[in-house]
Amino acid sequence: MTPGVNMSPHRFHSMIAVVLGCLLCFGLSETVAQATKPNILVMYIDDISPRELGFYNAPSWVGGDDLESTDENLRAKTPMLDMLARDGVYFTKAWAAPACSRSQAMLFTGQFANLTERYLTSPIQIGHLARKAGYRTMWVGKPGMKTADLLEFGFDEGLFSPNPAFRPPSPYSPEFRIERVTRDGRQVNINADTGKRAFARPQRSHLWKPHVDLINFPGTTENLTYWPNTDKLSSEYGLSTYGPDVLCSITINIINHSNSSNPIIIFHKPNLGQKSFNFIQPEKGNDYPPTPKLTWDEATRSYTRSNVTITGSAGSYETEGINDGGLHRQIEYVDYMLWQYVEQLKKSGIMNNTVIILASDNGTTGWGKNSSERQKGPHVPLLVYAPGMNLTKQGKQEELVNVGDLLPTLADIMGVEDVLEKPVKYEKNGVSLWPYLTTSKRHHRNMVYSCIREKQMIRGKMVMQDGNGDWWRVDQEAEDYDSYPSITDWSALPIKFRRERDNLIRIMKKCDV
Repeated sequence: MTPGVNMSPHRFHSMIAVVLGCLLCFGLSETVAQATKPNILVMYIDDISPRELGFYNAPSWVGGDDLESTDENLRAKTPMLDMLARDGVYFTKAWAAPACSRSQAMLFTGQFANLTERYLTSPIQIGHLARKAGYRTMWVGKPGMKTADLLEFGFDEGLFSPNPAFRPPSPYSPEFRIERVTRDGRQVNINADTGKRAFARPQRSHLWKPHVDLINFPGTTENLTYWPNTDKLSSEYGLSTYGPDVLCSITINIINHSNSSNPIIIFHKPNLGQKSFNFIQPEKGNDYPPTPKLTWDEATRSYTRSNVTITGSAGSYETEGINDGGLHRQIEYVDYMLWQYVEQLKKSGIMNNTVIILASDNGTTGWGKNSSERQKGPHVPLLVYAPGMNLTKQGKQEELVNVGDLLPTLADIMGVEDVLEKPVKYEKNGVSLWPYLTTSKRHHRNMVYSCIREKQMIRGKMVMQDGNGDWWRVDQEAEDYDSYPSITDWSALPIKFRRERDNLIRIMKKCDV
């Protein structure tokens, strides 16, 4: 079974079932899996604040051009995420960095944002850790970096979409990119599909007719190989090929190529939630391009994906089976992707030996991304779903969490926490969440820290300083996660507030960027 231009949901789901059945044949039965280490899926979505997800119950969200929308028609419907949050745990006070690159580096290295301007600040990252634990490692989706050697991060195999910037554009999608050229003696960005000027950054499509690279893919002779990589796949590839579907289907195919019964860890960045150039509707420029239409049936708790047909050329396209686009539609597609994984893991009998972690890298574009105001930039959703792991917490959690905590958490889950405790010469800031999630432990950590450029921000249990140097009272959570009371008269507050402030200032001095 291979991914194609317009794979029907029935064919796609059947493929996953076959592959996961193969995994059982290779030894990942429920009995064997429970006796070994759990499989792990880390889904790291782009540019989504907690307020965009319904289970956070914020009173407003981004809807079209309105940053404070209350239009329910523009709010994502996420029945799968709602279930994972209800039956798993989700955190209301999780921080990353206000921009994507540092945030992903925080997750990989377990360090605060002031140390992660470049990825290789830590000798032990997720891929290396997983290999030491005997895991098969896959990196699926957005690379999230421009020049780093992607083979240095310890992942055995995977795929990147769009393909890394240091690689030439995919020869299968030469027109779906924004390129920088010289015209009349000036540097301008143009849409290669139309030849017209585009007011968008240089980029390659990762949604419709995507640019995709395979890394160490079975049957290939090079570390990085363009996808589609067979004559059959090439004949099926076209305008109606949707990048997130490729990520799903190739992930399953990569698993199917493995004869190992080792547990699997997948770092999955689906590249949904981030604005990008709309190549099939170029007049809209940089926005949230449409996705295939989805229908949710509450009675059967299942999704149906529409068949998609896109025809045309040079910026003029006819479409069938897609929606009107928007941030909410891309979030809904993340929900659809998760539904596919969860349903098939259940059918295979290995859901109870799988841990799913979902987080975002920074706040929503226009609302929080790159912001130093209050916690708009670093505040992110964080969800953990592990039905067979006997978690001692459930539902909403108000503990402070840093994205850098996920590296030691994964070390605990994989049983190699001692690797991070060895005396290597680099600063470790992450604290494992696993004891909080699996024991009677009542508190996780006392502060979270982040920064953007020279601006530092820090939050304790009672007070917070943002990147503009303003202090806010946060001992009571704001309904919208933003409207905190400003602190102007410290003498009016109990001494414990001032003591926490002084301690946070000392920490910021140590982290000074």
